[in-house]
Amino acid sequence: KKNIEFLSSAFSIEGLDYLIKLGIKRIKIPSGEITNLPYLEKASLIGIPIIISTGMSTLSEVIDAYKILTASGLKKEYLTFLHCTSEYPAKLDSINLKGMTLMAEKLSVDIGYSDHSLYNETSISAVALGASIIEKHITIDKNLEGPDHVASLEPKEFKQLVNSIRNVEVILGQREKIPNDVEIKNMMLVRKSIVAAKIIKKGDFFSKTNLTTKRPGYGLSPMLWNNIIGKRATKNYKANEFIDEKK
Repeated sequence: KKNIEFLSSAFSIEGLDYLIKLGIKRIKIPSGEITNLPYLEKASLIGIPIIISTGMSTLSEVIDAYKILTASGLKKEYLTFLHCTSEYPAKLDSINLKGMTLMAEKLSVDIGYSDHSLYNETSISAVALGASIIEKHITIDKNLEGPDHVASLEPKEFKQLVNSIRNVEVILGQREKIPNDVEIKNMMLVRKSIVAAKIIKKGDFFSKTNLTTKRPGYGLSPMLWNNIIGKRATKNYKANEFIDEKK
């Protein structure tokens, strides 16, 4: 009813076959299967996107899994490697999010984070570092028996995390450095211009003593300061008047 895609991890080749029959659109490989070569080969041959958790793994094991998954021709665009700490709950000093970015650098693949910590900051930080997928467990009661519940979020908390991540996505913006529309409106008000520090008569030489910079920025840019210093004034200037000389 909510149009949420069904997804499940398979812990065996038989489990993979079963999920395929159900028509899943992508495969989620749990951390425990990252060294299971026949399982990885089977998953790669299915030809659909794969999300693979890397808890308990070294970088060399991650690279080995990558080579196995792509050996059959599976496109790297179909792969997302989730950094993970296989501990419930995971302590902050065990998170090591830089390991996630290292995988992206070494393999040039999409990355994500499987979060078993008690803090929303962990997932939010992962998104800020480039995670395209966040896995977070959800429960109806953190006091239920089992290792996962204490590290999971109840529905209201889960909604708060999702909202925070959506805010971070907006904050991150695009990979460019340009002023936005609001800044452009403010630009001329807060930037400065070259102005006369005192009365300057026609023919006087412009110097550091008779020039200064002040707001607003509608006049000559201070970046042209060195072009103006040493030149003769072509007109009279009052104190604080914009310097109106050719560059």
